[in-house]
Amino acid sequence: MTLTTQFMTMISMIAGGIYIGAAMDTFERLFHKRNKRSWFEYMWQSAFWMTQAAFLFFILYSVNYGEIRVYIFLALLCGYAAYRALFQRSYNRLLEFKIRICVSVLRFLKRLFDIFIVWPLTTLIIISKNVLIWVYRILYKGIFIVFTVAFYPILLVFRLIWKLIPEKIKKYLLHLAGFYDTIKNIIVNKWNSKNKDE
Repeated sequence: MTLTTQFMTMISMIAGGIYIGAAMDTFERLFHKRNKRSWFEYMWQSAFWMTQAAFLFFILYSVNYGEIRVYIFLALLCGYAAYRALFQRSYNRLLEFKIRICVSVLRFLKRLFDIFIVWPLTTLIIISKNVLIWVYRILYKGIFIVFTVAFYPILLVFRLIWKLIPEKIKKYLLHLAGFYDTIKNIIVNKWNSKNKDE
């Protein structure tokens, strides 16, 4: 390995250490509200560190074809220490600023979605429901009026016939109607008691 390659490897690993520090702060900031004792947390941590290791190895492979030396780990530690000492505060401020911008943009998009999609659909559903209820009431009243008008002459005829029937026959018919009501009630009660027993 030439001196140029070694120098580029050290610079790359120092930059990689700075990147690891920034990635850790970003991960902790974005996923700070999580249950750190759950199995899902172990999966998140494993995926995060595997991704970082793969990225660092890719950089190392691009610089020196993946040759690992002791000074590589020292360079990583130096980069991480440099990040903690020099760049962490500035990076966290920049990260918070970007998060606020992203949150503001998402809230704005949500408002646009509510205004142009949710509100029109909700209004359309409410209007359609009210129109259907209004049409149903009109049809119901119209049908009721039509049946009332159509059957009113028949009702008058039945009333006239009822007045012409002798009183004895009226009493017999009323008695017969009451008898049928009694039979119907007995059958219904037995049917209900049978269903309860089952």
